[in-house]
Amino acid sequence: MLFVSNPADSLSESDKEARSADKKLALEPLEINGITAVTVGTIIWSVATVIMVLLRDQLESSGRGNWIWICACGVLLGLIGIRYTRRRAARIAKTSST
Repeated sequence: MLFVSNPADSLSESDKEARSADKKLALEPLEINGITAVTVGTIIWSVATVIMVLLRDQLESSGRGNWIWICACGVLLGLIGIRYTRRRAARIAKTSST
C-alpha cells in the first residue's frame, strides 16, 4: 500500500486554519422573531386545507380522508405559533427598551 502525504490535506493544518478563522470572524446570531415564517407556514396549511376539502371525495375513496384533519391541525398549530411568536417578540422588545 502506498501512502502519499500532502501537507495541505493534513488535519493539523486545517485545525490551525480553523482556529485562526475563529479569531478573524465571530458570527453573531440573527435577530429574527419568526413571525413571518410561522405566518407563511400557516397560510400554506390553510391553502392545503381548502384544497383537501375540495378533493374530499377522491381522498376518502383512496383511503386518505385523514389528510383533511392533518391540514386542519397544521392550521391550528400555526395559529398557536403566530400567537406565541408575537407574544415573544413583544416581550423581547419590552425588555430591550427598558
